[in-house]
Amino acid sequence: MPNNLNDKATKPVKDYNAVKDIISERQSLFVQQMDGEKTIEKEKLWKLLQLANYAPSHKRTEPWRFTVFQSEGKDDFFKTLANIYKTTTPDANFEEKKMAKILNKSKSVSTVVAICMNRDEKGSVPVYEEQWAVACAVQNILLGMKSLGIIGYWSTPKMVFSEEMKSYLGLEGENQCMGFLQLGVPKEDLPFIPIKENGPIETKVTWR
Repeated sequence: MPNNLNDKATKPVKDYNAVKDIISERQSLFVQQMDGEKTIEKEKLWKLLQLANYAPSHKRTEPWRFTVFQSEGKDDFFKTLANIYKTTTPDANFEEKKMAKILNKSKSVSTVVAICMNRDEKGSVPVYEEQWAVACAVQNILLGMKSLGIIGYWSTPKMVFSEEMKSYLGLEGENQCMGFLQLGVPKEDLPFIPIKENGPIETKVTWR
């Protein structure tokens, strides 16, 4: 083996089954499974965000950006989200029940992380490659949540893509919001929730 080969990059740090377990056990859990009386420590959130920062990006543009909402900031976020829903939804489609549901989430969700894409100023890669890189960063977060006792999911309601949300998050130009991570602490008496199995990989691969 050449002496200049990076051992850290080539030497396995975990066996295949250990890595598979982490990936296959990733699971989205929702507001009804969260304990609204408990909050996520800032130290744990930093650990999650650090995982995001290991994502790949073409030409190392590192386009992932995150805005974290907790406490009063979280309450303001859900009020803003509800208001955007109200002002951007036609009267025929507006539901008071849905608006109340958005507002009530603040009682259960501990932390909201707005997922944003920061466009490379030079435009050195296509926008879609920036979006893919952000998605990779979010997957890193999703894979790390269970190890820190955090549950949640990536949500993309229509309000995500509104000009009002873009303004609220201070996004300009081609920068954009790609959704929200709604995170919380699981209830202590949370019943077992089976992980839904995907269809077999054999049906999704063509060998040539």
